[in-house]
Amino acid sequence: MNKTNCMQQEIKLMIPGPTEVSEKAREQMALPVKPHYGLEWSKTYFQIVDKLKKVFQTENDLFVLASTSSSAMEMAVNHAVEPGETILICNNGFFGDRFEEMASLFGAKIVTTRSEYGEPITGDQVRRAIDEHPEIKALAVVHNESSTAVESNLADITKAAQEKGVLTIVDCVSSMGGVDIPNDKLGIDFCLSGSQKCFGAPAGLGFISVSDKAWKTIADRKTPIAAWYLNLNILKKYQKEWKNWHPQGPNTAPVSLYMALNQSLDEILEEGLQERFARHIRARDAFRAAMISMGLELFVADEYASKTLTAVCLPENIDGETLRDNILNRHGVLLAGGLGATANSVIRVGHLSMTASSGHLLATISAIEEELLNMGADICTGAASKTFTKEFEK
Repeated sequence: MNKTNCMQQEIKLMIPGPTEVSEKAREQMALPVKPHYGLEWSKTYFQIVDKLKKVFQTENDLFVLASTSSSAMEMAVNHAVEPGETILICNNGFFGDRFEEMASLFGAKIVTTRSEYGEPITGDQVRRAIDEHPEIKALAVVHNESSTAVESNLADITKAAQEKGVLTIVDCVSSMGGVDIPNDKLGIDFCLSGSQKCFGAPAGLGFISVSDKAWKTIADRKTPIAAWYLNLNILKKYQKEWKNWHPQGPNTAPVSLYMALNQSLDEILEEGLQERFARHIRARDAFRAAMISMGLELFVADEYASKTLTAVCLPENIDGETLRDNILNRHGVLLAGGLGATANSVIRVGHLSMTASSGHLLATISAIEEELLNMGADICTGAASKTFTKEFEK
């Protein structure tokens, strides 16, 4: 199958995001466009916010941004620290780098604690960094670093920050909606996510929840927030004072995206949060077991392996780009490569939302096995699919 034919068939998005969107959610996108103001719209908006709060497990203020999740990252950094103040960036991958870029542009002083790619951030790291730099006001951490498929222990990290009175900014973009993240229990001050990953909705919406402690920090600022569109004070004003007309903020809301998200949230809540969290764990464990039974190594140790994607090390002399191209062109399955030094030696396979399922993952396992064999890899054949099914159906 050539690339032209491949693009004409339906592609399975087995990447860390964007992920598959249900037929019912896609149907919402095809309905006639509705206005972004008025009583009917306001009712829908607040229904969506309330459903998101259930997934976030929070009573904090929560806002939906008409922009992708990177805007929520930027907003949190800009509100948590003023120019000249110090922020701790917990960096163990590509998205930690992004936090550093944002903080630098806002004039913050940056302290970085680093872990190697494939390793988590720990609470002890955070404590050491704050002890060495007591001027740290806030920290930013990526919960599930999708560039490496590592999940860090949020409970340890937030506890370490709270012991020192440090604000927490947590990127839950690739975990919220598929992983149990009790926002209020953990005491997260700025919790960030987006529509295109575990929520199983189209890309284009970002989410941010804001604690009372975060609001106090914003109120006590000596310098005003250098933003208008991404200004929490303005969003809060509209959510309160324009609640019956234009609650989303001073912008035209992409209503069709909201409606698709609304449907996806209904599907999440209908499945049940605990059931959904358990399904993602089963999919992770079963897929990892399948890869091991094929004779492949995994990039991340079991104890901090992501629940929403897996990074698989490729055999020697197997070029990752060629393998991914063959899998896409011959099987209609799209996989992601590694990043940086692991670009062609690792493949990253998403198992989140709809793709954390036997149908999607069995097709992916079969494609990986067949194309590795075609490329001359020395792997074990015939066991991976059986292993997956046995583990997933436990």
